[in-house]
Amino acid sequence: MEYRDFLGFRISVLGLGTWAFGSDKWWGPQSDEDSFAVLEEAVKAGINLIDTAPVYGRGHSEEIVGEFLKKEKIRERIVLATKVGLSWEGKRICRNLKRERMLEEIDASRRRLKTDYIDIYQVHWPDPNTPLKETAETMYEFYRKKIIKAIGVSNFSVKEMKEFMKYSPLHFLQPPYNMFRRECEEEIIPFCIENNIGILGYIPLHSGILTGKFFFENVKIPSDLCRKNHIDLKEPRFSINKETLAKIKKIAEKYKKTLTQFVLNWTYHQKGIVSILVGARNKRQIKENLESVGWQIEKEDYDRIEEILSLREELLHKGK
Repeated sequence: MEYRDFLGFRISVLGLGTWAFGSDKWWGPQSDEDSFAVLEEAVKAGINLIDTAPVYGRGHSEEIVGEFLKKEKIRERIVLATKVGLSWEGKRICRNLKRERMLEEIDASRRRLKTDYIDIYQVHWPDPNTPLKETAETMYEFYRKKIIKAIGVSNFSVKEMKEFMKYSPLHFLQPPYNMFRRECEEEIIPFCIENNIGILGYIPLHSGILTGKFFFENVKIPSDLCRKNHIDLKEPRFSINKETLAKIKKIAEKYKKTLTQFVLNWTYHQKGIVSILVGARNKRQIKENLESVGWQIEKEDYDRIEEILSLREELLHKGK
């Protein structure tokens, strides 16, 4: 495993995303047995960043992680990240970042995670009905009380981060980032680098699309909400994406790597990235992901990838 030192943390370049552990409508059914097996395999291989959230399965993902950490007695070795601000109200997910609700959420998360403190506590999404000042000051209160070790936000714009930073330090940002979603390279990543904010990129495999399995392995598109109606799995984007990934797959074969491994390696080597959060449903997937670490893509191949991805953008623009 490779690690990066950032703000006193030593963080594995691959982090484990645990949304699927919630076994909800977003990703479909998931057995707890498989979730525990993934956690065990990941930690054994040196992954020390585990990211979860209370909204994943109405707290179930946090409960799974908490049970695992308690059983293995490895809490001090783990960089534990969770979030605040999204919660289920009946069948709807709502945003609530008022101070009173945040106080309730952090206690509930610590209880489910069976821990006194959270290493990286992140605002999951901005709440348009709560002033950022109130949210930021509450996060800073948690930090001063040492209930959390670092303050993070997720899905924030530069404008929102600037406003947040008027009232609180900001240590981490968790944005969506992958080969097909690079919008944060324009403004967000330079801002984070300039302000020493570590980036924990999520959906590095673009909800499984960048594995190539839906294009080259005759894998049926799942009926879960994350993939069922995904724009990149519908025409004309489907054909454009298939052609793009076929070209990248040829480069990956030069390194004797799968498309998944090649894509992950490319992603965690991008500027500003401290770690990428990769989900896994079973031991086979986590083992494949782990082979993305410990090697380097050559510059000429980086340049070729840029050409391929630029052509994809041109084709998508023409197809609009």
